[in-house]
Amino acid sequence: MRALWVIVGVAFGGLVLPFAWAWGRSAGRVRTAADAPATEAALVLGAGVRWDGVPSRILQGRLDVAVALFRAGKVRTIVVSGSPRSRGYSEPVVMRRYLLSRGIPEDAVVPDETGVDTYSSCRTAAKRYRSLIVVTTRFHLRRSIALARRQGIDACGVGHDAAADGLRRVNARATRRELLATVKAFWFPR
Repeated sequence: MRALWVIVGVAFGGLVLPFAWAWGRSAGRVRTAADAPATEAALVLGAGVRWDGVPSRILQGRLDVAVALFRAGKVRTIVVSGSPRSRGYSEPVVMRRYLLSRGIPEDAVVPDETGVDTYSSCRTAAKRYRSLIVVTTRFHLRRSIALARRQGIDACGVGHDAAADGLRRVNARATRRELLATVKAFWFPR
């Protein structure tokens, strides 16, 4: 019976601690575009490119949040971070093209092709920025803020609401994936 309690305790701690970490590190830092503090940059995390070289709908939502932050004067720079190879395209190049088509000035968009995952994006951003707004999808926001803060960035975050944007199934699937990613980020930091 004692062994069972040990197993239950380890399993409980293995799952609860990562979520307590993500929620604790992001407490008071999840914002909307309207109430986000003004800072130097927004870090937009990649979310895939369609086969035709257009940002996925999830990624378009993130980029639209960044456009709103820029137009509201909340950020002067938008860092677009993603994989250099997404269905044959560079995510940052596709993201940059999308932002330019929305009227964001060329010199305000900074591409980062080292962003193959959230950790890498945050690590690279930490080399240049002391504070920023992480822009991602809501299901991904708390872990992203926690990882940015782990790198020494004074970060808050604004999330795109994929479910409200008609992407309920994608949102549900990604939320389940986020559970495992949060456990990994907590227990296996790089």
